[in-house]
Amino acid sequence: MKIITTILIILFTLSCNSEQECEIIRDKDEVNGNYYFYFRSNFLPNSQANNIGGTGFASQYASGKVSKEEYDKYAVGDEYCF
Repeated sequence: MKIITTILIILFTLSCNSEQECEIIRDKDEVNGNYYFYFRSNFLPNSQANNIGGTGFASQYASGKVSKEEYDKYAVGDEYCF
């Protein structure tokens, strides 16, 4: 039983990833009550690029949906970790 417990603890520890990914906010946008940060380039071919939410902001940037509180807390050029 002790061996099984030890193995489970090791597996649990290895499966946890405590590293955060951080990006620089390139732009911010509010679309229909949803708040987005735009980060690095997506490097999508032009044929796959489209507008996000019809706002005219090209999907050439990776984006992330955030809460209004997070949106208000950060400015363009700030580093955002998630």
